[in-house]
Amino acid sequence: MRIAVVGASGYVGQVTCQLALGHPRLDLVAVQGQDAAGEPLSAILPGAGADRSGLVVETLGSDLHGAETVILGLPHGLSQELAPDLLGRGVQVIDLGADFRFKDPGEYEFWYGTPHKAVDLLQESVYGLVEVRRAELVGARLIGVPGCYVTAASLGLWPLVARSCIGDELVIVDGYSGVSGAGKGLKASTHFVSVNENLSTYGLLDHRHTGEMEMNLGRRVLFTPHLAPITRGILATSYAVPMEGSKPLMGEGLLELYREIYADSPFVRVVDRPPGTREVLGTNFIAIHPVYDPRTNRYVVISVIDNLVKGAAGQAIQALNVSQGWPEELGLDQLGVWP
Repeated sequence: MRIAVVGASGYVGQVTCQLALGHPRLDLVAVQGQDAAGEPLSAILPGAGADRSGLVVETLGSDLHGAETVILGLPHGLSQELAPDLLGRGVQVIDLGADFRFKDPGEYEFWYGTPHKAVDLLQESVYGLVEVRRAELVGARLIGVPGCYVTAASLGLWPLVARSCIGDELVIVDGYSGVSGAGKGLKASTHFVSVNENLSTYGLLDHRHTGEMEMNLGRRVLFTPHLAPITRGILATSYAVPMEGSKPLMGEGLLELYREIYADSPFVRVVDRPPGTREVLGTNFIAIHPVYDPRTNRYVVISVIDNLVKGAAGQAIQALNVSQGWPEELGLDQLGVWP
């Protein structure tokens, strides 16, 4: 399949190119990115076959060279301008941004502060949280890839939601992300001197990923994101109250519930100890450790992902595989980095 990546100047776009180049059924034929336009792909993506591809980064809006699928790695608001034309030409669109994650245009406007410009496409779009929406993704023409924090927290809590193990009380999520999650654009808060030896909170009370979490979990969510002094990775600690009147699951019984729910999900690892971000670095895996605390009557779930892979580019390729009827793991067997 011929594929194009639009928005390759950023970290997520670059990782998407890396995965596309290593995918046995994808032929990366076009790469676009405003900041890196005119440069060889190998100049912004060392290794990973970029030097052998011969590709040059072109400006946004350039020829897509017959691409059958376009992955958009653009700031919110831009994908909704490009998608109607691409879909009208029979091109599959996978959006790494926020434009096609919500069905309700009001939710998009609430969290992103501007009306949606392609409302008619929201009902056609399929939310790309693969482990939860796998059946809906088959044959999808328009896929909205979930946010990175959202992926970690939603998959961490999903088994408890699916089996009605938690009540309707407020869910609390504390998330910690590496600096690459802030994107490639330079800002004072992501300078080395600001991040090194420092742990800070941002997006307090109004982070845009909160709306997605609430959509997935069907509950109010209090989400607090933190910037960690690491390059990549997300750790989410999620807290939820058991369903009133039910006997909480704990120990091996709780782990077994998670293993059962994710039995057919090759990228989910249910682990018997709290995982760290290094365990999934550079991979499309999510590692999840659920426990129940009888003292506070709370489920506590630790989940970790690589924000650039499972939290973005890898999940896009995974959703693409499912949409095409290919093996879900195709092109996503890269080794992690350890130590």
